[in-house]
Amino acid sequence: MNQMSLTPHVLLLTVAVGLAGRPAVAAVPQDTVFIVPGSHLDIGFTAPPSEVRAERVRILDLALDAADRDSAFVWFEEGGWSVEVWLDHYHADQERIARLRTLLRAGRFGVGATLLSPYAAAFPEALGLLTMHLQRIEHELGYRPIVGVLNDVPSAPEALVDSLAAAGVRYLLVGPNMSFTAPLPAALVRRPFYWESAGGARLLVFIDPDGFTAGFDLWGLPPACARFFNPERFPADISDDSVLTLGMGAATARLQPDDVLSVVQHALDNWDPECAQELPEAVRRWNAHNSGTHLMLSTPEAYFRRLEAREGSRLPVLRGEWGGNWDVARASEPVWTWRLREAVRALSPGAPHAARLALATVLDHNVGLGPRWVDGLAERDALRHVRDVVELYRTAVAGTLGPAGLTALPPSLPRPQPQPWPASWRALVGEPDQAIHVRAGIGTFQPFVDDSVSVAPIPVEVLADEQRLLARTSLDRALLERVAGPRHKVVIEVGLDVPVDSLRLAMVGSPSTRSGRWLLGSAPEWVVAPEGVLVTGPGFVLRARGPLLYSWRLVRDRANPAMTRLQALAISHAVDGVVSGGPLRWPFATLYPGEPEVVQFELELELL
Repeated sequence: MNQMSLTPHVLLLTVAVGLAGRPAVAAVPQDTVFIVPGSHLDIGFTAPPSEVRAERVRILDLALDAADRDSAFVWFEEGGWSVEVWLDHYHADQERIARLRTLLRAGRFGVGATLLSPYAAAFPEALGLLTMHLQRIEHELGYRPIVGVLNDVPSAPEALVDSLAAAGVRYLLVGPNMSFTAPLPAALVRRPFYWESAGGARLLVFIDPDGFTAGFDLWGLPPACARFFNPERFPADISDDSVLTLGMGAATARLQPDDVLSVVQHALDNWDPECAQELPEAVRRWNAHNSGTHLMLSTPEAYFRRLEAREGSRLPVLRGEWGGNWDVARASEPVWTWRLREAVRALSPGAPHAARLALATVLDHNVGLGPRWVDGLAERDALRHVRDVVELYRTAVAGTLGPAGLTALPPSLPRPQPQPWPASWRALVGEPDQAIHVRAGIGTFQPFVDDSVSVAPIPVEVLADEQRLLARTSLDRALLERVAGPRHKVVIEVGLDVPVDSLRLAMVGSPSTRSGRWLLGSAPEWVVAPEGVLVTGPGFVLRARGPLLYSWRLVRDRANPAMTRLQALAISHAVDGVVSGGPLRWPFATLYPGEPEVVQFELELELL
C-alpha cells in the first residue's frame, strides 16, 4: 500500500459503544482515528414508522450476530428508541437480553442518551422525554448512556443543554445534514467546545459538518461500501488499498493544524450492519501497512472521555442560543402541533408508558403529515406513513387529554375593548387596514414567502387598545390552494415603521436571545419560538405571539428601507409529491387527517 503522511489526529467515525461505570481512559497513539459504526435512526424516512420499528429490531439482532462472529466488531444504537422497541420485543428472552448487556458492559456496543434526533425547538416542553429511556436501559442492561446524539437536524435549542445535563448526559455528538442550510461557522465545526446554557449547564460538543455518513462517503471505510455509495470519489476500478489511501489522505488533509481530537461518523438511515462487518478487516489492513495514522474501532463515549482528559481545561466555552431549523416543517399541521404541546403540558408522572413513548416519538425529525416526509416511497407506503403518524398523534393526545383532545382547538385570546385606533399603534404599524395582512406564495424548502409576493385577498380583523393589538384571520386551505397552488407557504405579516437594522429579534423562551447571545455569532434568518418573540427597537419592546404560530422572521422591505416586515409562518401546505411510481396529488383529508382545513389564526402584539 502506498505510504502517506497524514495529519496526527484522533477522530471518530459513527457508533458509540457505551462502557459500564466509569472506565479508565485507554492509552492510544496520538495519531489515532476512532471509528464508530452505527445506523442513523430515522422514523418514517425509509419506511412507515411501524415498519421502521420492526426493522430496527432486526438491525440490532444482526449486530448482535455480527459481534458473536467477530470480537473486533462494535456497534452504536444512535437513538434509545431502537433499544426501547427491541426490549419490548424480547422482554421474555432473558438470554438474548443478557447478550446485549454483556456487549454494552464490554464497551463493544453503545446506546445514545437521546431517544431520537428531534424537532426540539417546536416542542420545548417535551425535551425531558428525550431521555425517558435512560432509567430503563440502566435497570435492564446495566448501562447508563452519557453521549447524546443529534444527527441530521442542523440545529438545536439551547434548552436541550439544560435538559440533557439534568439527566446526567455529559456529551453531545452532532452530525448535521447541511444540504438545505448555510454552512456553520468554522469555530463550531470539527473543534470540540463546551456549550454552556444561560442557566450554567454544560455539554461537551463535537459537530462534524460532513454529517453522519462521512465514514464511508469521504473516508473510504470500508472500501467496498465506499465504492458503492460514492463511486465518483472511489471508482470501481481502484483497489481496496487505493480506496483507503485516497479516503484517509483527503479526509485528514482537510483538518486544520490546531484541530484537536475529532469525530467522524459511519452511519446511514436505518441501514443494517453489512458495512460495519467489513470495518474490522479494513482497520487491520490499514494498520498493518501504515506506520502513521492508526485506526481503532471504538465508541463516542471513549472518544469524549479521552478528549476531556487530554484537552478539557483548554477547550473553549461557548454560550448562546442555536435555535430551531427544520422545526418550521411543523407548520404543515399547526393544530396537531398545538394539541401535542398541550398533551405534553398535561403529562403527569403516572401517565401510561404508551402515551409517553408516543409523545416522545412524535418529536422525531421525520414524523409528520403530508407528502414532504414520504417522497420516494411507494404510494402504499406513503399513505401508510400518514396513517401511522396519525395513530401516534392520537395515542399521544388521547393518552393525556382524553378523547376530547383529538378535536380540541386553541381558545380565543382576550379581545381588546373596541376604541378609536390608538396613537401608539399608529406610530408603529400604521393604520388598522394596513397594519397586518396575509401573504401566500408558492412553496419551496425555504419556510417563508418572499416579501415581493402579493398580499392575499384574505380579510384580517384588527382590534387594539393602548397596549395590545389582536389580529384574527380565517385561513381556508382549499381557497389558498386555488390561489397559490398545491404547495405553498402562508405568513401573517406586520409592517413596522422601523428600519430592520435597528431591530433585534429574541425568543421569549430563550434567555440568551434576550441578551443578544447566539451560538452562531448572530441571529439566524428565522427563529422557532412557539411561545412568541420579542422585537426590540428604538424606544420600544414588542411581544408577538399566537397559539398556532411557531416561526418568525424580520424582513427588510425592499420598496421602503425605513420599514420592516415581521412575518409569522402560519401554514406550510403541500398535497402533491413524488413517490416511487411518479408524481401524485392527494386530497387534503387523506394527507392531513384530523387537521382542520379551515383554521382560525390569532396574532397578538403587546407593547411592554
